[in-house]
Amino acid sequence: SIKSEIREMVEGWMSSPGHRRNILDKWHKKVNIGLAWDRYNFKAIQHFEGDYAEYDRLPSIEDGVLSFEGRAKNGVAFRSDRDLGVQIYYDAPPHALTRGQVIRTYCYSSGLQIAALRPPLSGNSYYPEHRFTTTHRSCPDPYAVPADAAIPRSPEEANRFWQDAYDASQRTPEQSITVPWVTASRWTSRGDAFSVSVRISDLLARYGSGVYSLIIWGIISGEDVVVSEYSIFHGVAPPDTYSSPRAP
Repeated sequence: SIKSEIREMVEGWMSSPGHRRNILDKWHKKVNIGLAWDRYNFKAIQHFEGDYAEYDRLPSIEDGVLSFEGRAKNGVAFRSDRDLGVQIYYDAPPHALTRGQVIRTYCYSSGLQIAALRPPLSGNSYYPEHRFTTTHRSCPDPYAVPADAAIPRSPEEANRFWQDAYDASQRTPEQSITVPWVTASRWTSRGDAFSVSVRISDLLARYGSGVYSLIIWGIISGEDVVVSEYSIFHGVAPPDTYSSPRAP
């Protein structure tokens, strides 16, 4: 029965350290559950949200300018009115994966960090640094797997493919990367409200079409927490199965 399938799936999640940690994450306030099945297969997906930001204007890129405005909620604070902890990540344009590629995929990420935002200065003030160094660990690229890679012919083979993908992800070392600061033209933060506008033409020229993800960090009960993740498909059409959700 579907009920027994769901029960077994949840038991499997709670037996997996990564899934269990995600399920019990104290900062998650909402969860979306997706169930799909046919005569032979059952799949369940969970997607968690924090519900810590609400946008009055969703993030968008127009004429090379990234802009957004909204307000924090549910106890979120920022380090100061001049530090909203805003980062930009990039992913190449997505395209369909074959079953052979999907079965060899273990992890995914927000992409490569390509910028961090900071507020404008007034008068004769200036920033002494224009770049900073951080670390990045990438997941093995499923697109690097040949599209005609064989699909598993048994549950044991499927598990072996998955284990190989997991092992590859664990062997991926952290890399040191240099990330540019980008200074905003408008930066307003009063209490829980924020509004930012920044020209990112140089980033668009360098990376081109793809998915640009905006990540905002805040502070909850003294801990640094991601309070919003929002992805913008720039110069590329979203997949047919993609629908833009409300920003978490």
